[in-house]
Amino acid sequence: MTQSALKTYMNRAGIKSNRELASLTGIKHATVDNIAKHPTTARGYQIREIAGACGMSAAEVVEVFTRG
Repeated sequence: MTQSALKTYMNRAGIKSNRELASLTGIKHATVDNIAKHPTTARGYQIREIAGACGMSAAEVVEVFTRG
């Protein structure tokens, strides 16, 4: 199984799990699981919260959350 692109940034921020990310962002755990599998389904406010929690730059956000 390959690691999701989002997991790289979670690890860098010291976030150990999707459940922890959900707690930090206020996004439901099931939704975070879905976003981790399919990042392009994330809504704008979800991207903002996840990027903030993970300390992602704008370029990293584009890399993870677009089909690029």
